[in-house]
Amino acid sequence: MEKIWDVKMERIENMSLIEAILSYKGIYEKKDIEEFLSDKPQRTYNPYLMLNMDKAVEKIIYHIERKSKIVVFGDYDVDGVTGTTLLVEFLRNLTNNIDYYIPNRFSEGYGLNKEAIAYIKDTMKADLIITVDNGVSSFDEVEYAIKIGMDIIITDHHNPPDKLPETIVINPKQNNDNYPFKELCGCAVAFKLAQALKIRLNNLPGDILRKSLDLVTLATISDMVPLIDENRTFVKYGLKMINNSKRLGLSTLIEKAGLKDKCINSGRIGYIIGPCFNAAGRIEDAKLGVKLLMETDKDKAKYLADILYNLNIQRQKVQEKGEENCKRLVEDKYLDDDFLVVRSDDISEGVIGIVAGRIKDIFYKPTLVVSKGSEGYLKGSGRSIKGINIYEELKKVSDLFIGFGGHEMACGFSIEEENLNELRERLNKRAKEIKQKDPYIFIPKIDVITTMMSNELNIDLINQLSKLEPYGIGNPKPLFLMKNINVNKNFTKECGSNNTHLKLSAHKDSIFLNGIGFSLAQKYKELGSPDVIDIIFTPEINEFNGKITVQMIIEDIKKAL
Repeated sequence: MEKIWDVKMERIENMSLIEAILSYKGIYEKKDIEEFLSDKPQRTYNPYLMLNMDKAVEKIIYHIERKSKIVVFGDYDVDGVTGTTLLVEFLRNLTNNIDYYIPNRFSEGYGLNKEAIAYIKDTMKADLIITVDNGVSSFDEVEYAIKIGMDIIITDHHNPPDKLPETIVINPKQNNDNYPFKELCGCAVAFKLAQALKIRLNNLPGDILRKSLDLVTLATISDMVPLIDENRTFVKYGLKMINNSKRLGLSTLIEKAGLKDKCINSGRIGYIIGPCFNAAGRIEDAKLGVKLLMETDKDKAKYLADILYNLNIQRQKVQEKGEENCKRLVEDKYLDDDFLVVRSDDISEGVIGIVAGRIKDIFYKPTLVVSKGSEGYLKGSGRSIKGINIYEELKKVSDLFIGFGGHEMACGFSIEEENLNELRERLNKRAKEIKQKDPYIFIPKIDVITTMMSNELNIDLINQLSKLEPYGIGNPKPLFLMKNINVNKNFTKECGSNNTHLKLSAHKDSIFLNGIGFSLAQKYKELGSPDVIDIIFTPEINEFNGKITVQMIIEDIKKAL
């Protein structure tokens, strides 16, 4: 697939690469540069700037003083599991009358439901529910909880609907909320609630909140919120905690994943650790994740870590099968569509979101993947491409859904079987309108910071670039352009188990260059195996047999003009 190289900046004379990157990010002021590059960032905000925070704190203290039972109601993903753990652990410093509830993805679905509320009231004997990472759209369920005599506090970070539940809602995205940073994950919103309680009570240990930054970091990275502003502060401190983890369950899982004594960065959390917690909710029961994070017994922690790790392996197999089925369906039936709507009832409900993301990546089109739900109707999940707000597009066809929700890049919905074809037709009609306005929107773009000279590529540069970490959404690893590289054809070769990768040996201006281009061997051949190429890459340190060298991780290649 051809890609557009979007070079963001022309180098100004004497401008370093770090200065170019910061300039592109809009960071110019000395204090902002120091904050961004600092190993100990300070950017954080008073939790009481959040709308209704004072009311939530007083309501919790009221129930603690009455010795009421409090139940934290979480979600079944990493964000919900970590946020539940955080609030339960924090509130245990204030009361023994605390428990948690996480709904089952398959039998209950996302968020509050009346059956669970009745169970929490009648069986768990609770008087107060505090939600984490859910609830902002649960108008009817909150109304029911209040009707049966319960108090309920909503903490959430999802886009709120026009009509909010008639209770205390903590969500920085709601109207009239003055909190300066809106992009917190659900666990971070729970952290701000705990922070507000600590300020109000003023009699808790000083490090009580710092201990939970590992949880906030797991959630912030895994939930793919932007790693900027206050999130950057959380994650910088949280990664230090994770790399010196005193949380037995987490360190046991890290060891099980083969990462003991390795630096745990945002990539390893996002691609290895986070998916293990998500797999519990996708395949079995998310409560396993909470139990592991709270576990203090070594043998039990090992038992739970083994389960989560193996569930993730199982999830990968289920996902791969689903990807193959959907890819085949698209190639056979929907290749000319601009908005992919693919039904495959063989896909587990727990992985349709991941499969939608993979199909979107393969074809670079907004994608909905649908499967038959246990309730009898269809359930779907969607992922979008840059420039198309999938949530807004679904709003335009909302008359077809039983229910839907989401944000700019992802969505979830339920729909009757007879409405699926009309959904496909209407979304594709809309996609054609979008394409007429922007003919390039369905061509993937690679954001390139600027051009790098061959003499700049060294270990010192990589050490400087490391100060830009942690990388992730909102702060991607910077990509650079290097032009007119001379390929050493005697040493450039295909590699990997299926010879799909390109091992590049090259030189420019008398400087030798080495790189690896994953899944680029075929493209190099299709270009005619040119002698001179342009590449987009990110530099990394490569360690092999005790030898440290600089290596280019190649994102894309073109024949030099």
